Amino acid sequence: MKIKLRNFKECKMKVSHIFAAVLALVLMVATGSVAEAQGSRNNQFDEVGLFLGVGYYNGEINPKQPFYKSQFAFGFNLRHGFNERMALTFQASRCKVKGDDADFSDLYRKARGAKFENEITELAFSFEYNFLPLVKGSPTQCVTPFVAAGAGVCMASFPNEGLQACIPFGLGVKIAPLPRLCFSLEWKYRKLFSDMLDHIGEDTYAAELGGATKQKSFLGDKDWYAFAGVVISYQMSKSGGNSRLCPAYRK
Repeated sequence: MKIKLRNFKECKMKVSHIFAAVLALVLMVATGSVAEAQGSRNNQFDEVGLFLGVGYYNGEINPKQPFYKSQFAFGFNLRHGFNERMALTFQASRCKVKGDDADFSDLYRKARGAKFENEITELAFSFEYNFLPLVKGSPTQCVTPFVAAGAGVCMASFPNEGLQACIPFGLGVKIAPLPRLCFSLEWKYRKLFSDMLDHIGEDTYAAELGGATKQKSFLGDKDWYAFAGVVISYQMSKSGGNSRLCPAYRK
């Protein structure tokens, strides 16, 4: 037990170091972009952003309910715009997720009595497609719905498992009322390839529930988690992804 606890603490420390390194990278990119904003016409990342919102979990304890035990989530974004409709975003996010069988009324979950907390650090890339052309600062083209999908890595406590791949996908609305400022309202799910986010093992049975026929988990029902919130992004360069726009909007 002591060995497992020490390994978990070491893993948690490594995750914190990785997140700190990503934050340092975001700050360096932002600082470099500020220095080059007046002369650069092709920054690698056009926007630096802050994500604030909530995160929650779906799995054996909570199969369907959205925003169950929502916890504060935050992250940092780097977004590169290819044109008015397409963009690539890198995001580093952190959140704690929780679950407790006692929150539900069905007899099976009350008898099982499972409960967990898990801290998630995620690094992910997402491709975004705007349904309408987005022109920052335009009075008529500054709002668009969008969809996003990509791939990432989830770092959390997965008993007997290491890092897990995840597939982020979702939708949102972008609002860009000023030439360099953009707000994104986002709701994105993450599909995991592990059933251990809630620490309830797959295809295991609980004798304490009355015999070997009482299943604790469900075959093929992998765990999920989701983030919902707002991203506040600032375009560091005058050109960036909107280089083809009318100069009146590139101020």
